[in-house]
Amino acid sequence: MTKKRKKDWVTRPLERIAYVIYFIGQLIFNVIVSSYTLVYLLNAGINEVTAGAILLAPKIIDAIDDTVFGILVDKVRFKKGRFLPWVKLASILMPLATIFFFSMPGNVSNTVKCIWVIIGYILWDICYTMCDAPVYALVTSMTNDMDERNSILSYTRISGGIGGMLASIMIPMMYGTNGMNLGWSKTAIIVSLFGAAMMLPAGFLVKERYHGEKEEEVGFRELFASLFENRNLVIIILVRFIFMLTMSAEVLSSVFAQYVLGNETLGSLLTMAISMPALVLSAIMPALMRRFDKVHLYAFFMGTFVVASIIQYFMGYGNLASVIGLSVLRGIGYGGFSILSFMFVPDCIEYSQFSGGRRNEGVSFALQTFVNKLNAAIISSISAFFLAMMGFSAANVTPEGQRGVWMTYTLLSALGGIAAIPLLLKCYTLTDKKVAIMMKANNGEISKQEALKQIGE
Repeated sequence: MTKKRKKDWVTRPLERIAYVIYFIGQLIFNVIVSSYTLVYLLNAGINEVTAGAILLAPKIIDAIDDTVFGILVDKVRFKKGRFLPWVKLASILMPLATIFFFSMPGNVSNTVKCIWVIIGYILWDICYTMCDAPVYALVTSMTNDMDERNSILSYTRISGGIGGMLASIMIPMMYGTNGMNLGWSKTAIIVSLFGAAMMLPAGFLVKERYHGEKEEEVGFRELFASLFENRNLVIIILVRFIFMLTMSAEVLSSVFAQYVLGNETLGSLLTMAISMPALVLSAIMPALMRRFDKVHLYAFFMGTFVVASIIQYFMGYGNLASVIGLSVLRGIGYGGFSILSFMFVPDCIEYSQFSGGRRNEGVSFALQTFVNKLNAAIISSISAFFLAMMGFSAANVTPEGQRGVWMTYTLLSALGGIAAIPLLLKCYTLTDKKVAIMMKANNGEISKQEALKQIGE
């Protein structure tokens, strides 16, 4: 990004910093639940099948609360902004929900433990929706410049990667017997205080500027009809859902480290190997997006992850250096995928306004949040069920069970990408060039007729 171009940006440096570091905290909360819940339940004495079942149960309620929250964001107008009040509230409630979830009593029956986890998971899900959907919608109101928006979102992937990496280093070092042996409750308190400190500044320093023209009030049915008329939004969210449906690498790194390699702190090394490439990629992604269309980059990085995962399986886990090296290659693919994943929904919102006159930011990002959380729960459940099917038991670890963990950790994670890439290339039609033209029309710089002519429709 040239200095000349940055002079055209409307956001202030301190504002961008506050927005970007928000994602350090958010990813810390995401990682502690998405990557460590399964090992947390296994450590608590809950078996693999039961763990998989109770992680799925809250998703029924979650489908309802995400939908309702998305509609609230679209319809409620606070005096101090559409999105910022939610961001402030989430910065307080998210750490409290996380601490509650990881404070399950140890001297109670498994039934009570399961009830605690289900209630805690539902509360955490509600709070995560509140901290996720509004902050992504917020960037669409911070600036109406596509290049500025893409650059800000790229930097959030750097900060998110830092947050994920910090969580992956801190958590195994704190909870496990090979580290500080603090247990899960104290670990959650420390992690939550740090995460909250990262999230709070955004609520006070970021400014909302653009919301498009005021939309007429519509009912529940009309709002959802307009959402699902946005074919590209449905396709791009489905592509991410399918890819992440088998993403066992994040969930099982801690299980693989503790029960196969025999040292849970090695989970930090494995997670770092997968997450660190995203930091480098985030820095160069704006330049890559100016040279290549996001769709082609998205397909390339998914393909890289698939190929590296298959190679890693056949190389085996006898050589730690080989495991780490191929994990870095997987990290390049997964990192590029993760960075780009959150840049498509804003494009789909521009398309929605261009084609139907309605932006639907709240519902669109709530749908993205719901699918992300659904993925996290489903892959935890799939991984737990698959481990049990492959003969693994945390109570009685055998060589056969360890091989089952390895197959689940590597080959299973490749299946989603194999299915998602063709769907992306065949069905998603919004190129960067088309979106840039639509944004000009949405901003009143050109007419819709002129935009259609430039697009070629």
